[in-house]
Amino acid sequence: MHLKHIPRWLFVIGLIAVILSTLVLASTSATVQEDTDAKDKTEKLFSLLQKANVTMVEIFRQLRADAKTIPQASLTEYNQALTLTSEAESLMQAGNYSEAESKIIQALQKLKKALSIIYTTVPEQPTETELAFETAAQLKSSIDRYSEQLQRIENLTCFATAAGFNTTTLENQIQTIKALLDNAASNTAQKRFEAASVNLAEAKVLIEKLVNALTDIAVNLKIQRLQTYIAQTEVRLATIKETATSLSNIASLTALNNAETSLNTAKEYLEKQKINETLSELANSRASEEEAVAYLKPVTSSSNLTSSRAPSAVQVP
Repeated sequence: MHLKHIPRWLFVIGLIAVILSTLVLASTSATVQEDTDAKDKTEKLFSLLQKANVTMVEIFRQLRADAKTIPQASLTEYNQALTLTSEAESLMQAGNYSEAESKIIQALQKLKKALSIIYTTVPEQPTETELAFETAAQLKSSIDRYSEQLQRIENLTCFATAAGFNTTTLENQIQTIKALLDNAASNTAQKRFEAASVNLAEAKVLIEKLVNALTDIAVNLKIQRLQTYIAQTEVRLATIKETATSLSNIASLTALNNAETSLNTAKEYLEKQKINETLSELANSRASEEEAVAYLKPVTSSSNLTSSRAPSAVQVP
């Protein structure tokens, strides 16, 4: 006999609860029907107790067969139920059916307590079907997750191709991963879970390689954009400096010197691929550039030098 996962336990507990409800109804009935046969009623209740005990014994047997430890608290409650059962039987033999009925109710309550302890402390053992369903669900979730990740990778690869990078190797790996995910889905559907797991493990390794490769490409793209921005900034600063020099605008020239210093520092950081530091220095350079342009505005407003020869700073990429 194999106990089912959770429904079986709930059924047994429900059974005990029904038995107790029957006892309560029977007890209530006894108070209003004087002609009730006390002996017959108590014997029927005792029979219910015996059946509940058989159920409990079978549960203990199954737990031991599954190499599970029965909680001591449950055993204690069960032993107390056995003692109460023995006392109820003695009272019945002596004809004291009222006291026997009370002992039976107490015994059933003890059995219910013993079973409740098991239900809340002993780990459940899922069936083979449940295990297969859970495994299949986990594998399908991994397949879906990798497929979504691969789609993002494929989109980035297309962008890298458009930017002029050689992505032939990446594209071949993407096709390999797609084949692995298709195989994993097929193996999962046919319950070849081990094979599906192998497919996913191989796909994961290739995906990680693709991510690393695309990270390098992203850095290179960022570097290219920053290099372009620095070159454009150098042109702008030279134009502004020419104007500031012709006007002998010391404040503007000082701001330009600060802008050039920050720009040169940014170039040094970029050579070391320190992107965050590069961006920080470019922000400083931009602020100084805008300051230099601002100092020129009152002087060049009449000649429109600012608009024709000193363009405003652009956004850092």
